[in-house]
Amino acid sequence: MKHIKLFEQFINESTINNFKPEVLKKSNSLDETFFKKLMPLTAKTTDMAMEWIWDFEGETMFVHYQYFEVKPHGNIIDTPKYRIHNSQYWLNDYQLALQGKRGQEVNVTLLTFADITDPKKETKLGSIWVDTKVYLDEQRRVFEVTKSSS
Repeated sequence: MKHIKLFEQFINESTINNFKPEVLKKSNSLDETFFKKLMPLTAKTTDMAMEWIWDFEGETMFVHYQYFEVKPHGNIIDTPKYRIHNSQYWLNDYQLALQGKRGQEVNVTLLTFADITDPKKETKLGSIWVDTKVYLDEQRRVFEVTKSSS
């Protein structure tokens, strides 16, 4: 899988032919305990999302890339700041029908977290597959978005 570094001046949509989902290993996965504390509802969707995305292996896939710089809601001293890169996988009804998946949806996002509390020491925390709808709903409730690009 190709990684595209996304900031305001870069591409935000792509089409991948012969799609191969990224296999997350321990070395590049987000710590599940950390994620459960940060986004408990979304954390419950990770196994399903990882299994579901493999149903589209070898097919055409559309991807929307975006990022959010966020901090948790609340008046916490030394609030951590994160950059969350989203690779939202999707297909339109026509593409789903071509793949024999009429009436289904992809609804899976690969999130990649980085701790940007200290901009001089940005630390990649890892990636995780999630249900897109659950993630977007919970993101609004958990985080204050300080910067984004879509």
